[in-house]
Amino acid sequence: MKKTTIWIVFPLVGALLFWGADALVMAYKGMWPAAVWVTAKTIALPIACGTAFWQLVKASSSQGRLMSVAMAMLWGIWLSGPFYFLLFHLSFGGRPMTTGEMLFHIALFPLATLMVSLFNGSFGGLAITSALLGLLGTGWLGVPGQRAETKKGDDPKATPSEHP
Repeated sequence: MKKTTIWIVFPLVGALLFWGADALVMAYKGMWPAAVWVTAKTIALPIACGTAFWQLVKASSSQGRLMSVAMAMLWGIWLSGPFYFLLFHLSFGGRPMTTGEMLFHIALFPLATLMVSLFNGSFGGLAITSALLGLLGTGWLGVPGQRAETKKGDDPKATPSEHP
């Protein structure tokens, strides 16, 4: 996959998946105690983003650009935080924001993303997702779509007596 496509597709996927799943949990938060939905966000959001990363890298043949793909997904999540904040603010029906306030939140996107994640209980999910995507980007946990290589003398079908 081309580098420009990675920086268009993966940020959109990261933003829609993370904040979409967050919004889905928030829609049903009145039915559960706060500890349940905060825990659900802390566990479900990183699992969903990590699984999507793994499957999309495999499907798009982007194994050579793991870190670029991981950072693109993280960029999408962190950059879209203020827009989710604006949507979240408007859904509560509070006083309307001025255009200046909206632009202020968008300009300070890392802080606005952190603020909305602290406010709605998804900070744990945001922190774990950021760490998980960074770890998956290194390739330490394996490379999606590639089998693990065996050492030169290791034949999985050989009997113990055939090994040197």
